[in-house]
Amino acid sequence: MEKEEIELIERIQGGDKMAFGRLMERYGERVMSMAFRFTRNHQDAEDLYQDTFIKVYRNLNNFRFESEFFTWMYRILANQAFNLYNKRKRMMLADPGEDDYLWETLPADAEDEAHRETFNRSLREQIDTALQQLSSQQRVVFVLKHFEGKKIKDIAILLDCAEGTVKRYLFRATHKLQTLLAES
Repeated sequence: MEKEEIELIERIQGGDKMAFGRLMERYGERVMSMAFRFTRNHQDAEDLYQDTFIKVYRNLNNFRFESEFFTWMYRILANQAFNLYNKRKRMMLADPGEDDYLWETLPADAEDEAHRETFNRSLREQIDTALQQLSSQQRVVFVLKHFEGKKIKDIAILLDCAEGTVKRYLFRATHKLQTLLAES
């Protein structure tokens, strides 16, 4: 860890609330980017971002400088994502007709824009629907591996579990997504 980062965390642990604002400035963009990758929805990403920083603030006194700070914070983000997915799942069970969230539209080439847009929207909806049917653990592992580009060992560290567990979640998620998308 950088000396400046250590000093900043120690100031926050000592009660300096202004230092926490600097910490948010330092990591806010990265946390928001990852939150969006987990949720694929700006509103949910903002909620996840806020929940993550609240949890970081409340638990920062427990940070013991045994790991990189961002790794510790990323674990909190992943756990908050689990909580969000579980909350969404409960909401979906309560109201199965409600859409969870839709993926952002990717820019299409100028050539055949309308056709591409329709195809991309349909594909995103199929993938989104399939992702919603995964368990929260499978979904987070899949997102970390395929959207964040994390290695299996890094995911295991972030989620505080064995590499074999990560591989099992990833295998089951991939198999289930292939089956669901083949049926669509």
